[in-house]
Amino acid sequence: MSTDDSTQGNRKLQTILLFSLCLVFSLYFQTLYQSYFADDYLYLSFNNHLLRNASWAEIHKLLFERANAWEFLPLRDLTYWLDFRLFGDELAGFHLTNLIWYALSIGGAYCLFFQLILFCHPHWEKRVTTLSFAGALLFAAHPAHVEAVAWVASRKDLVAASLGLFSLALLAHAMYHGRPWREVLVSAFLFFLACFGKSTTVAYVIFAGVLLCIGDRSREKGAGELAGLLLFFSLAALVSFIHIRVGADTGVHVENYPGVFAMVERASRILTALTGILLFPYPMRLYYDVYQYGAWHWLVSGGVVASGLVALHILMKQRSLSALGVVLMLSPTLIYLQFIPFSTWSMASERFVFISVAGLSLLVIDFLGRFEKLRTVCVVLAALIIPCAVVTSLRIGEWGSDGIYDMYDIERKHQPNFHVTVFDRIFPRLVMAKRYEEAKTLAQGLGRPYIVDAMLRYLDAHEAYTPFRKLSPSEAMKPELKNLRENFCEKSGKLHESTQKGREQQRVEHDISFYYTMNVIASMSEAYDDLGYEKLSCKPGNN
Repeated sequence: MSTDDSTQGNRKLQTILLFSLCLVFSLYFQTLYQSYFADDYLYLSFNNHLLRNASWAEIHKLLFERANAWEFLPLRDLTYWLDFRLFGDELAGFHLTNLIWYALSIGGAYCLFFQLILFCHPHWEKRVTTLSFAGALLFAAHPAHVEAVAWVASRKDLVAASLGLFSLALLAHAMYHGRPWREVLVSAFLFFLACFGKSTTVAYVIFAGVLLCIGDRSREKGAGELAGLLLFFSLAALVSFIHIRVGADTGVHVENYPGVFAMVERASRILTALTGILLFPYPMRLYYDVYQYGAWHWLVSGGVVASGLVALHILMKQRSLSALGVVLMLSPTLIYLQFIPFSTWSMASERFVFISVAGLSLLVIDFLGRFEKLRTVCVVLAALIIPCAVVTSLRIGEWGSDGIYDMYDIERKHQPNFHVTVFDRIFPRLVMAKRYEEAKTLAQGLGRPYIVDAMLRYLDAHEAYTPFRKLSPSEAMKPELKNLRENFCEKSGKLHESTQKGREQQRVEHDISFYYTMNVIASMSEAYDDLGYEKLSCKPGNN
């Protein structure tokens, strides 16, 4: 094939890839019509007075106050604040902003692929645009991204990924062009910002460190590389300190008592689940019960760790696009392995591999780059993209189901006995419907005796408070309601006692997902404590 024919063929393929990328992205347009789900209520309805009410002159408060009780993510919160200014309570506007951030993340992935291809394979310069489009198409089509795009509360994943990818792309560009410090500094600044879009972005420093270490092999490492490493790792340490302090204050950061073996086993199970989500993204789940895996999880996690070590060994000797892909696949997941645990409703989630998909795309790019025939590239890409797009479309349809509880119902069909699924059936659905007996029956399946006891106590307290729900404090203190008041105070006191015991039991809990359930019950217990003292004048001895 002549040079002109090759150039013309590449341009045609680029057009096809760009058109395909637009088609895949258009699958997400249906998310504009989706309803609220789960944490959307926390961020957009209840604990968001700062986001709703702060004026332009008060925007600096985002740097010093948490918009919700659990996280300090001022950059993510700034995007919500702007949405309220632009769209009010129109949820479609929030979903539109999610789509814009997803488009930015795809653009960031494209830029990163472009720079890394030149960095590792400068002789592919004539095909770099085509291969970068191919990687961006796979990145956009991967089903693991649906949760982050379709869920407004997952805006943090999109914000952090967008800035993080552009940061890494700029760093790769700097390394390719001899490390101009202006670009390194801008890259570090974007990395720092990304960490306040989502705290776990701090793990990107591993890939940045690898790039800095292999940046220039024409000479010995000197002060420049050490200064770059010091800059990025100092920023990572500062960010980690801030988020750990916030976590300790809010209860998101939890203690890790079960022992070293339990921690390593838990990490192995989580890594196995995340690897499955990345490589075999079907069927997709809202929850992943990692404790259902047999001993084979050791083989999977061991193989993954071995591949990471091999990739690092290769990078010590030469620049390798596939080895960098493996590092980019693995490094973002390390922080999710719960060696420093944080409360979460599932120990594995599609959102956790958002950036890892970019690493997988790099592997595919390196594979496609070996083929000279464009037809072969098209066939291989089609074999990968079409199944991914189909699964993505199906998953978007599940997120877009009518009704705010449909996702919970879908999950209950898939995993009827998983304790988090059982909890979501009880609260808020059965509780709000006042179906207390059915809720108490289901509570027996919550998996831990201390969780079962706390949930039953909560149901008793909730039922006891029902007569007072619509009464003012003065009306609630009427003499004829004395017995009902005393009954609630007693039930609330038992709930408080039960949650305190549950907190103690968590010290030896292996399964971090139980922390989520216990934390929710404890939060409701604290709410009833406040109601008991302020509205019903419960005595401290009974509450």
